[in-house]
Amino acid sequence: MPILAQVPSEAKIKAQIRQIVFGKRLKCPHCHSFNVRRIACRFHCRKCRRKFSLISSSWLSGMRISYTQLWILLSCWQKRLSVLAAQELAGVSHVTVRRWYRRFRNNIPYQRDDKLWGHVEIDEAFVGKRRTGNQRIVIGAYERSTGNIRLDIIPNRREETTDTFILENIKTTSTVYTDCWSSYAGIDSFFGYRHETCNHSQYVFGPTNRIEGIWSSLKRFIRRTYQQVRAYWLPFLLKEYEARVNEPRLFTSPEIFLNHSLLFQHVS
Repeated sequence: MPILAQVPSEAKIKAQIRQIVFGKRLKCPHCHSFNVRRIACRFHCRKCRRKFSLISSSWLSGMRISYTQLWILLSCWQKRLSVLAAQELAGVSHVTVRRWYRRFRNNIPYQRDDKLWGHVEIDEAFVGKRRTGNQRIVIGAYERSTGNIRLDIIPNRREETTDTFILENIKTTSTVYTDCWSSYAGIDSFFGYRHETCNHSQYVFGPTNRIEGIWSSLKRFIRRTYQQVRAYWLPFLLKEYEARVNEPRLFTSPEIFLNHSLLFQHVS
């Protein structure tokens, strides 16, 4: 497997994480003193008298798998491999894979930047199965110039709900493309958007075909990686998918993800 062929040694992974967390010189994460000595696999600060490990001050704290297994699981998650495939490659249990997939997802170093602008497509979709009680309404926006997206769960498709999403995520100088759903009527006269519509009931999808493609890609991503949608986890899956679309570089290698996520944690 290509993933296993690209995994560095245990020592090299530890060295990379140490470089990310501490920089050139080892220092205490509590008092930031450089007066630190090593005791077995842990470190002891001579100034504040506290002990710490390589990962105790990061989101990797409490890790009970090897650094090699961490690297493999992170690679599998970045490549959207299923839980079963990751389980076989890393040699860990199904529960462990799901736990680490969740931890990776919760520590994505991604925050929404400025509002979308220019030519923006908007649409809604039902995600999840209705018969299991996991179906939710998701509204999305697609910026044509950059390909950036915004995804949110909404309780209904009423005018006040869609208006709130549009105002929070799209600049009023933009051109907005929607279908003919009545909730979108008036966003031009009330808020100043330039508004163009297409009638899906007459099989006209051209102006919104990119956001329609996002729904297909989103559902395929969830089905391939997580197999199913639970309503409780859907907001986190939407955040992950949005980050994958808007910040694809974070998902190119475990080294890049760890470098950004561990530093992001210190900054935040």
